[in-house]
Amino acid sequence: MYAVLKSVGKQFKVSPGDILKMDKIEGNVGDTISFKDVVAVGNGDKFELGSPAVQGAEVSAKLLHQTRDDKIRVFRKNRRKHFQRTKGHRQYISILKVMSIKSAIGEESFKEPAKKAAPKKEAAPKTEAPKKEAKAAAPMREVKAAAPKTEKKKTVKKEATEVKE
Repeated sequence: MYAVLKSVGKQFKVSPGDILKMDKIEGNVGDTISFKDVVAVGNGDKFELGSPAVQGAEVSAKLLHQTRDDKIRVFRKNRRKHFQRTKGHRQYISILKVMSIKSAIGEESFKEPAKKAAPKKEAAPKTEAPKKEAKAAAPMREVKAAAPKTEKKKTVKKEATEVKE
């Protein structure tokens, strides 16, 4: 079953269990939000189109997260005028999970799949892998031991010379 709902000036085609990203909707995380402005509902052969909305149809969704979307870069330029501007914008968004769709055609809701516990694997006896033969070591360069430098560089003061006329 699917529904086309209208919210925040846009239309979204949703089914139970879908994750939906739309402009910010007021509410707290975990709240259930119901959309009554449903434009169309369909289920296989059956289809109902509203004018402007389907009577008695409702889509309920759970608010998962309130956040901001990725940054959009806006670049403006005028040719041959030496004018360039770059701006950025991050839209506030709400992330919803569609839980159920109700209408005259029928009703369908999302059911979480049961999580199966992973079977524990028995510890298999470890077998040692055969050791690889070491590659022949490349001859190392001989490092000459340098005598420690004990002499310090002497600083020389330059004396000012007078110019005679």
